Amino acid sequence: KQRLEPIPVIVALPPLDSTKWQSPLRAFAWGMQSVTTTVLTLVLFATYLGIGALAHDSHFSLGWVLGSTILVWAGPAQIILITTLGSGATVTQSAIAVTVSAIRLFPMVVSVLPLMRTPTTKRRELVFAAHLTAVTLWVECHRFLPQVPRERRIAFVHGLGCGLVSVCLVANTLAYFLSANLTQTLGA
Repeated sequence: KQRLEPIPVIVALPPLDSTKWQSPLRAFAWGMQSVTTTVLTLVLFATYLGIGALAHDSHFSLGWVLGSTILVWAGPAQIILITTLGSGATVTQSAIAVTVSAIRLFPMVVSVLPLMRTPTTKRRELVFAAHLTAVTLWVECHRFLPQVPRERRIAFVHGLGCGLVSVCLVANTLAYFLSANLTQTLGA
């Protein structure tokens, strides 16, 4: 059985045997805070600025783009969704295209979920973590999870994932309103 070796982390997580890990809510909060320690957050922010602007320029509502960010949660899949629907494809055609692009994430989900499981974990407890698993979360799980007690890893990943999605929602909103108010020259 291969053992994960910890990679240095800037967030000061408590030692594995600390009593501070007894609270799932605290583990969730440390996951949220961990979003601030990775350059990948900036990459996501820039990507979702583009998605927010694309959605605006394709005449989708802000609510629609925020909903698609929460439900689809993969930048390339959202670009496919916006461009296919914007070009006149049916919802079914767009859903097929998004699904085909999402298949690439399956190996990441399969590799990260065992890092979170305990002998008593029910499969339903992993559904939200599986939904949140995209490239950034997968990379950060391999960086952080060796430093998180196994029984708190699901809460930590939920916090990390919710933090990353929140960054993307802010970027969508900012770009959507900037696209609406910038001149054509600055918007390009």
